Amino acid sequence: MKKNVYFIAAIVLLGSFLFLFGLGNMALTDPDETFYAETAKEMVEAKEWSTPLIFGKPQFEKPIFYYWLVMLSYLVFGIGEFAARFPSAVFGIFGLIGVYLLGRAIFSPLTGFLSAIILATCVQYLVLARACVTDMVLTVFILFCVLFFVKGQISNRRRYYFAAAVMAALAVLTKGPIGAFIPGVIFLSYITISGGWKNIKKIPILWCLVIFFAIALPWYLTAMRLHGTQLVNEFFGFHNVTRFLKPEHKIGSSPFFYIPVVLGGFFPWTFFLIFGAWDMFKDKNIASRLKAYRGLFLTWFLVVFVFFSISRTKLVTYIFPLFPVMALVTGRFWEKFITKSEGKVLSRKMKNSFILSGVSVLAAGIAVSLVVGHKYSQILPGTVIASGIFIFGFFIATILFFRDKKIASFVLIVLSVVLLSFPLILRILPPIGEFESSRALSYKLNELAAPEDPIAGECDHRRGIAFYTGRTDIVDVHPYSGLMTFFSRKEKVWGIVQYKHYKQMKDIKGESVSDPLFRVGKYVLITNSTS
Repeated sequence: MKKNVYFIAAIVLLGSFLFLFGLGNMALTDPDETFYAETAKEMVEAKEWSTPLIFGKPQFEKPIFYYWLVMLSYLVFGIGEFAARFPSAVFGIFGLIGVYLLGRAIFSPLTGFLSAIILATCVQYLVLARACVTDMVLTVFILFCVLFFVKGQISNRRRYYFAAAVMAALAVLTKGPIGAFIPGVIFLSYITISGGWKNIKKIPILWCLVIFFAIALPWYLTAMRLHGTQLVNEFFGFHNVTRFLKPEHKIGSSPFFYIPVVLGGFFPWTFFLIFGAWDMFKDKNIASRLKAYRGLFLTWFLVVFVFFSISRTKLVTYIFPLFPVMALVTGRFWEKFITKSEGKVLSRKMKNSFILSGVSVLAAGIAVSLVVGHKYSQILPGTVIASGIFIFGFFIATILFFRDKKIASFVLIVLSVVLLSFPLILRILPPIGEFESSRALSYKLNELAAPEDPIAGECDHRRGIAFYTGRTDIVDVHPYSGLMTFFSRKEKVWGIVQYKHYKQMKDIKGESVSDPLFRVGKYVLITNSTS
């Protein structure tokens, strides 16, 4: 019992540092972070708790729960970057605890602990635990839904199934039907593979459905009563059905889109995952009790991966519910290596993991430095130093591995991520954030424009302008014809637009459009008068 307390304390301590340290240092990035942050901000200012608002109008891209979390955070901390991201950070910590509990239930406390540490230090989990987006919250609810289902299977206690129903309902309130679809298909597939249909009567399905609908339905019914066809057409029609059948973005047309996302997002543990999965699914001596859970992991991975791969609309974050199961597979691999006298096969797999990981770490450091040097040249020196710190740390970890210092090699990989976070959070990400945000341009706009002057932005970039200017009347000047029309007005107008679109308009309108008053990255602040 005391060991479990120490493990959880260490997990919470690491997660709190990695996810909360400098959380408000970086500006909210366009278009996703500012969408959720601005929606919650408008809801707080309007004292509106039932309808998501953007630019003063109802919007139903996502259900209500995540907005509630951000609104509560605003009420506690005040409106700002830290408060907007705080719910994701807290749920990131909950996710680590959930992975520990699931690993402990299926394997051992050490497997759960190692899995949680691995999850905390992989790239995509770190990013989404520090971002104002819904994916972390959805993933944690799915994770706890699976955890409680497994606990119910182990103990035959109804309360765990009831808790799983609560988690599924909250997932549906966070991101819609997908929150119930993913765990539902996982459970059905797992029961089929494990031959558990004979025990299906032990699951209180009827009461679980009652609990699920009692939690999930009230908001949907309220929104339907208030907004009717808008909710049906916008949320169910477009954001669930149409986006699955038709691509919304240019990226993601390939069915293999998520393979590099999974491999890159799990860095620096990618090759440990690959060899860990190989070891788990090739292990002929695995206990019969664990064979069923091996099937659970396989169905968990395949359900999420296949579903989002066949979806026509793809985003990097959609695949995120895979990461807890990948961490568990990797944590099991490390646990076997640390606690057992490794045979030649396991030793060779771990050796190959370190060698290939070392090559990937070196390649990633070079690639990141090249990209940063091209896009954000002013922070290239800091990026090179930060990359060097991580490469050196991983090199020492590899040396320790070859000297049979098993625990020390693991600890040093984790420590390298922790050390990397200092320059990353304090020196590298804030300047990058300014290039990917409307903050600096919006603050300059507030200095120059009168409150009554019309202002404009391009499409999704308007969200950040609204958040940082405090105005919701941002005119959308996308496509280019809208930009020309807006700047043909006789009154004083202002716009934050892409530099290339400004140049096109300047060539036509000449002196009637000002030179850029302020520029950050590819966006400029302009007005229709040089006076």
